[in-house]
Order: sequence, then structure tokens, then C-alpha cells
Amino acid sequence: MSDPQSGSSSQYEQSGVSSRGAEDALSGLLEHVLPTRKFAERFPLAADIGYFANVIDVGNGLGIAFGTDGVGTKIIVAELMDRYDTIGIDCVAMNVNDLICVGARPVSMVDYIGCSFTDARIFSEIGKGLAEGARQGEISISGGEISQIKEIIKGVDLIGACIGSVPLEKVNTGKDIQPGNMIIGLASSGVHSNGLTLARKVLLGETREEQEKNVNKFEERLGRTLGEELLEPTRIYVKPIMEMLDAGIDLKAMVHLTSGGYSNLNRVENDNIRFVIDPSPPVPEVFKLIQERGKISDAEMYEVFNMGTGFVVIVENMKEIAEVTAICKKYDIASNVIGAVEPCQGKEVTIPEHGLVGKGQKITSA
Repeated sequence: MSDPQSGSSSQYEQSGVSSRGAEDALSGLLEHVLPTRKFAERFPLAADIGYFANVIDVGNGLGIAFGTDGVGTKIIVAELMDRYDTIGIDCVAMNVNDLICVGARPVSMVDYIGCSFTDARIFSEIGKGLAEGARQGEISISGGEISQIKEIIKGVDLIGACIGSVPLEKVNTGKDIQPGNMIIGLASSGVHSNGLTLARKVLLGETREEQEKNVNKFEERLGRTLGEELLEPTRIYVKPIMEMLDAGIDLKAMVHLTSGGYSNLNRVENDNIRFVIDPSPPVPEVFKLIQERGKISDAEMYEVFNMGTGFVVIVENMKEIAEVTAICKKYDIASNVIGAVEPCQGKEVTIPEHGLVGKGQKITSA
């Protein structure tokens, strides 16, 4: 891909999302939250805050994994199209895809709908999507909450919280990764549920009026309307990953690529390793379109979007590569070896083809 210069260090911040502000806010929050572990010493946590999900030790060798996430501003695309029947899939996906990263089997989810109005048709469509997501993720929807808070929310917001189970001896935070391990990328279904603020404003326009006009515009390069492309549901990886674990494949780590893109690999517990993404996987047309029309740098594209890879597993040998590939093919998910692990002082991700380096959650030009 090219590396156009936009005249700004961050188009994402211009669109209204501040990664640096989020980091500062999180630091302030954690100052008070982290010490709360001492309030429940009978049920210690198995991972640090900041991983994809955490695990509570409930005794007898059993861990309860838990996490929470929402659909972000993808809900605005649903509003623009007046179509809400898939957004529930995204809500389930964002939760269960995080949960499986610790090796847990997702079990159940509750949803929270904050809204400025209630509409039976719209809520029925949201429920339809939640049910389909639950089917794909093999979980139940065990409860939820509808909160009418029009003073705070304009429209609808959708968030979930999910639990799963995992034997404590099988909790996976990537601590066993070693140099020489191979990185396998599992294809995304599109933009998923991250970066929609930037994608929407680049492809549909800055104002609500522009977005309402352009959301149903047919785009030849995509073979469908812009709205249909942005609303494509997030892929759920539960079934193939559970089959890999049940088959005894030694997955050194499982990583959900959300906001931060490949830099999510840096969340693993192991240090002194470098994830080299080479060869860089083919980039789907939607991301090329976003970059070209928004004049966005490679560094920002790879930091904001998944760029066509929605999930990553790390394995040790060719036999495991073949087994992972076969299972992905069974579920019609494209997968390829996209790199390897090298020794490093510290921890980072590199994408040599584009001259990019990711440290922490930030990706910059080398």
C-alpha cells in the first residue's frame, strides 16, 4: 500500500477518537481499580488487566473467564441504514472473540442497551442479531438491561459482557511463545467493529446529511453499497478455535485483532520477542478505499484497522500449521502463515513491507 501524507499525525483523532487520551484516562482509572484485587483474595485473578479477558480462580482448578465490549459507532451505520438485524452479531463477536484468547470456552452473555427511545421493531431486530451471534458463538444470552437515558444517549448503544470456563492449568496468555514460532492469520470478514468513526467519515462524509445520502451508494470496487460493506458482521472465531484446542493443538497464543491491529500481539505475557509480519497478507478492497479517500498513512491504517486479519494463532511447527489450516478451511475461513517470532530486546511487532514498528498499542514508521 502507499503511504499518503494527510498533513495530520492522526486522522483518527481528527474524526473524534483520541488514542492518547484513552491511554491517559485508563492510567487514571487503573490507579484506583488495580488495588481492588485485595478485596476478593479468595478468588484471585489469573491474568493482568489489559489482556483480552481475565480469569477468576473459583477453586478446584476451575477458572471463570470474563470480559466486556460493545459495537462502538458501528451502531450509527445501522441507524443510517435503518437496519439493526446484524449489529447483535457484532456485540457477541467482540465479546467471545476476546474470551477465547485466554483459552476459555464462552458460555453466556448479558447485553446492555442504552437508548433515547424504545421501538419494538428495532429492538426485535437487535434481538435477532444477538440470537444469531449466540448461535455462532455457542453461548446463551442469559439476561440484559434496557436503560432509557435520552439525556445522555442519542439513539441506541449496544454493549455486552460475557463469561466462559477454562481449567486454570490451561489459561493461555502467551507466556510460552518462543523465537521460531510461526504466526498464522485468520481472515476477517471486513472492518469488524473497530475504526468505524474514521471509516464512516472517510467513506460516507463528515455530516449526518452526507452520511444519510451516501450510505446507500453502490461502490463498484466493493460490489455492494458502502453501508452494506461497513455493516458486514464481525466474524466469530469460537468454533474453529475451540476445535483446535479440543484437538490438542499446542496454540502458544491466540490474539484477537481489534483496535490497534497487529499491535494487539504485544499484549501477550512473554517479553523479549518480536512478531515479524512477513509476508504482509493481502489487503481487502475496503481498506484500500478508506486509505485512498482519506489520504491516511500506512502507520495509522495498521493501527486503527485489522487490515484483513481478524484473529491470530501462534504455533511451533509445520504439523500444527497444517492442522490449523485444515480446521480453518472446514469453517470457510482463509488462513495463512503471515510471519514468525524472533528474539528481541523488549517486545514489538514489525511489518517490514511497509516499514512499520508497533510498540505497545502504537504503530509508527520505522
